[in-house]
Amino acid sequence: MQSSYILKIMPRPTPVRDGFSAVWHQPSFYFAELAWRWSWGGAALFLGGLAFFEYLHTLPVTRLDLLLLRTGQPALAGQALAHIFHGSGARLVMATILMGLPLVALWVVLASMGRMVTLRGLLERFVPDKDISSRAPMRPMRAMVALNFLRAALALAGVAALLGGMILAGFISTPKHPRPGLAFLAFLPLLALIWMLWSSVNWFLSLAATFVARDGQPAFAALSSAVDLCRRQAGPIAAASFWFWLMHVVAFVAATTAVMFPLSLASLVPGKVTLILVGALTLAYFALVDYFYTARLAGYVALAEWDRNPPPEPPPVVAASVQRFDDDEPLFAVTVTATDVEASAEFPEDDDILSDTQSRSHPTDSTE
Repeated sequence: MQSSYILKIMPRPTPVRDGFSAVWHQPSFYFAELAWRWSWGGAALFLGGLAFFEYLHTLPVTRLDLLLLRTGQPALAGQALAHIFHGSGARLVMATILMGLPLVALWVVLASMGRMVTLRGLLERFVPDKDISSRAPMRPMRAMVALNFLRAALALAGVAALLGGMILAGFISTPKHPRPGLAFLAFLPLLALIWMLWSSVNWFLSLAATFVARDGQPAFAALSSAVDLCRRQAGPIAAASFWFWLMHVVAFVAATTAVMFPLSLASLVPGKVTLILVGALTLAYFALVDYFYTARLAGYVALAEWDRNPPPEPPPVVAASVQRFDDDEPLFAVTVTATDVEASAEFPEDDDILSDTQSRSHPTDSTE
């Protein structure tokens, strides 16, 4: 009599699944990332609001301007706004610089500290046999600050490039021959090019932080390691990036659709209720996006570790059968996984073994 057994092979881990698994089992990674992001965002909103209201207080508004604004006519209101904001561009630029530089410095510090904490926690999860915290903290922190400084400089360069693109596109539309639609169409390719360049370089700088926290590499050496990782693991990285990008797009579409609902009821409910609903939905969207970002970061950390220490290949599956002479339980039960082989045996009693051996060596009379 033959008995067959099912050999179960565990699937090989993937960056997407392992990233979500790490954040799900240890939510502290997500809350640490959320803490520094929202701390900086709250500070930026607070300082930006104060600077905006102070800027409005410096604008001269005459009685004629108020009269033109109260008419509700677009042409008259436009003339009043042009008169109010005339000559205030220098003050706006100065206020933006005075507020922007401290916010950029604050972002560099918070991003460096928060990202180092998150990455070391992830590395201790995926590399349990290595004491990550035993490394000298100063050199990795300096490299992390350098990477985030480059990211901030890249963002400022992107803003400057956008302003330059707007100026170049504006040359198409002149006062004698106004072509605002054509100027906008000419600006769209420049916008796409600037966004692609900024997002690509920023993504590499963000990935390089993994090698700073894991190996203590300098900033440019970590950036080189990130490029090498992308060359060796182009397929898994592209697949993981695509799936996380798709989830981000789905979340954006869902959040936009949800925000449209309270806005459509703005004329039926008080304005404060509409503002609270829109604010709550916006915060929920940002929280979900940060969750996806943390899971993607965890997936990249796992992939970087798999690239350095590849997991063992699953053992080959061998078809086996057991010959039995009675209807007792099977002698052996084998379970095969992708990383190890576990075998458990249930042996019969000694008396059963002796009786079975005697029955094989001395046939019964009926068989003779």
